[in-house]
Amino acid sequence: MALTGEPVHFEYFSIALSCWYEVFAYRTAPRQFAVTYMDITKRKRDEEALREGEKRMNRAQEIAHLGSWELDLINNRLSWSDEVYRIFGIQPQEFSATYEAFLEAVHPDDRAAVDAAYSSSLSEGKDNYETEHRVVRKSNGEIRIVHEKCEHIRDGSGRIIRSVGMVHDITKHKQAEKSLEERTLQLEEINRELESFGYSVSHDLRAPLRAIDGYTRMILKREGDKFDEETLSKFSVIRNNAQMMGRLIDDLLAFSRLGRKNMTTSSLNMDDLIRDIWKELQIITLDRNMILTLRSIPPGYGDRALIKQVYFNLLSNAVKFTKGRDAAYIEVGGYVDENEDVYYVKDNGAGFDMKYYDKLFGVFQRLHSSDEYEGTGVGLAIVQRIVHRHGGRVWAEGKENEGAAFYFTLPRESR
Repeated sequence: MALTGEPVHFEYFSIALSCWYEVFAYRTAPRQFAVTYMDITKRKRDEEALREGEKRMNRAQEIAHLGSWELDLINNRLSWSDEVYRIFGIQPQEFSATYEAFLEAVHPDDRAAVDAAYSSSLSEGKDNYETEHRVVRKSNGEIRIVHEKCEHIRDGSGRIIRSVGMVHDITKHKQAEKSLEERTLQLEEINRELESFGYSVSHDLRAPLRAIDGYTRMILKREGDKFDEETLSKFSVIRNNAQMMGRLIDDLLAFSRLGRKNMTTSSLNMDDLIRDIWKELQIITLDRNMILTLRSIPPGYGDRALIKQVYFNLLSNAVKFTKGRDAAYIEVGGYVDENEDVYYVKDNGAGFDMKYYDKLFGVFQRLHSSDEYEGTGVGLAIVQRIVHRHGGRVWAEGKENEGAAFYFTLPRESR
């Protein structure tokens, strides 16, 4: 026999046909015998592989907190995997391996409901059973929450003879859910308080701002001809700042309301929305040479008023940042991309440096001074918030003095 360095397993056969005895007359002791051997190396390797597979499965169940079980209904014998024992806090030698022993581990307040659910699944001939309940660990009295699911196995006549299932310890998941719910309630309360505060502040601030602007206007009307140019200029600054503060308050209130505004979604004709907005902008910029190019735009799906606000803000920005051009070229279009529709507004205006991109959609973040371009720095933040509420994305591309392009998406699966 060649020696390969690998162990060879032999098995002896003790049956009579495996041994031959040569017996001479008047002698009873065997002179010779033969023994047969069987190489069971493959079988041993298979057994080892099976043991390793069971170890890996047990380890996987332990990591996932997911155990398996099987109940023989004919003999009322229940078998658990190692992880089920860990979840229930029971040692194998402490478990009588019966359905009744399982029920004893269920929390007393859940026991009747669990028993009723499982029993009814059998009596009603259902193919499966599923429940969520608490268990009390025998080892330390700790309460765990488990999700349990099984399928019923039938014999050839259709009778249910066995149940095979799983137990998943979802305690941490439930604790996280509860913590998230509590946090959500806290945030909702904070938002309500902030909204109430915002309304209060806006009312308290608007009154003095209106007074400042109003009294300044009255002084200029009555005594304006007595002031020199420097004084008149200072009065103009006062009025402009008061009016800008009023617009800022309005924008902030609009931004805060977006999170609580109920949305009414429907199919949208984007061409009609854009044309309506463009007419409004042309009325307030009669002295401008502006050329709008309307490309093919896919229909949208969303809240009409909110999406109109998105386009109004983007087109207003395009008009504002092209004021230094002899002719403002603004292009609006869109295209279909996988599960969403993409819309864009491009212009040949001032553009922006992409290294400041992170500031673009922030509240009060401005990439140009207010002396160059008026505004409160809230418009793009409103655009982003509306698009995110619709489940879409928003981004921009630009280059200084070479224009900018703003994009947003709307999901299509809602239609």
